[in-house]
Amino acid sequence: MRSLCWLLLVFTSLVMADPKVATPLVSAPQKLQAMVELHTADELQRLLTRAEQVANGDGQYRTEDPIAIVLHGQEIQLFKRSSYDTHKQLIDLAAKLDAFNVVDLKVCQRWMGDNGILADELPAFLEPVPFGGDEVQRLQEAGYAFF
Repeated sequence: MRSLCWLLLVFTSLVMADPKVATPLVSAPQKLQAMVELHTADELQRLLTRAEQVANGDGQYRTEDPIAIVLHGQEIQLFKRSSYDTHKQLIDLAAKLDAFNVVDLKVCQRWMGDNGILADELPAFLEPVPFGGDEVQRLQEAGYAFF
């Protein structure tokens, strides 16, 4: 009887023990898209910088796919060839991140058409999509989370 009590006590302590094994919290890779809301140079600079940080492993996100950024407002004007001198730092960062497959920048053709911007006025790394809002929705449905 004594051995049965001892066995029961050992078994209970093993079951009730709080197994706090130190396991690193590494999130599974995610598909990410940036939420462009203000359509300003400052916002775009922050989003690109944050995407670069994610690619470097900083922060809570981890991705193996490029971060999608859909441009569908005034921020498209920043990328016009005529604006390069003014926004050189921003455009160069975007080009570098695109070249290293950190981001995938898309531009709304409808917004471009409504604002008289031709595709040849923009850098080749900007991928045109018919309608920015639809592309954001498509990405969401494909499992892209906002960051």
